[in-house]
Amino acid sequence: MILQAIIYGIIVGVLYGLAGIGLALLFGVMRYLNLAHGSFIVIGGYLSVLFFSIWGIDPFLSIPLVMAAMFILGLIVYKLLFSPLGRFPEGQRLGNSMLITFGLILVLNNGMALLSSAEVKTITTSYSGKVFEVLGIRLPLISAAVTGVALVVIIGLHLFLYRTYFGKSIRATVQDWEGAILLGVNIDRTYLVACGISMALAGVAGSVIALIYSIGSHSGLEWLLITMVVLVFAGLGNIKEVLIAGVLLGIIEQMSGLFIGGQYRAVVALLIFVLILLLRPQGLFKR
Repeated sequence: MILQAIIYGIIVGVLYGLAGIGLALLFGVMRYLNLAHGSFIVIGGYLSVLFFSIWGIDPFLSIPLVMAAMFILGLIVYKLLFSPLGRFPEGQRLGNSMLITFGLILVLNNGMALLSSAEVKTITTSYSGKVFEVLGIRLPLISAAVTGVALVVIIGLHLFLYRTYFGKSIRATVQDWEGAILLGVNIDRTYLVACGISMALAGVAGSVIALIYSIGSHSGLEWLLITMVVLVFAGLGNIKEVLIAGVLLGIIEQMSGLFIGGQYRAVVALLIFVLILLLRPQGLFKR
């Protein structure tokens, strides 16, 4: 049972890491805290449901379409909301971004409620509910596939950041945006693309979440809280450690559910979240 709980914790944790890495990228690059990140995850899930219900496109096959749509949405959000904040100092930029995206939560959630009649959405495919067994461990087929997708996306982001010229410009901006300007990096274009990538990653997370969980117009708050816990575990601005932090959170939840009770899983995670804020506010992996 303990091994089963650990395996499930890893599966859930990889999903948590996928949900949080887009928010970590945006904060690390731009120092903007997008409180509407959970709502954008839900939008990605809604798009996946739309492609499946209307055109019959398999959720895994529609992920590139969702990513493209969310990337364009990210460009629009940056131009309309985030770009004007660039003239403010970094500390004021952070506060203003929180205020703006808090208002954006209300707009997006109520807009989705109007369009979807506040109905809870989920995706049920022909392979939903199928389970296979490995060394006595029972694994849902969809959960294993979602874990594979999450790992591919996260590894792809890592390769993009460390093996491409534009990825290097993003990392340079994270380290010292003023120094990056002096070296010829186009900061505005870097911010624009980073915002688009952040939204695309949120779209992937929403697509796979709609396969495992149900989503509704107000599910964004729940996923925002999860991603914030993951970011605090990893340390704000740390991108590489987000996956490890997500897996750690998933294992903590599953083990506490096994030994204490399923209803206390979220409580234990939040208690650890508060302790980290009090004792190590820079995060578990921040040097």
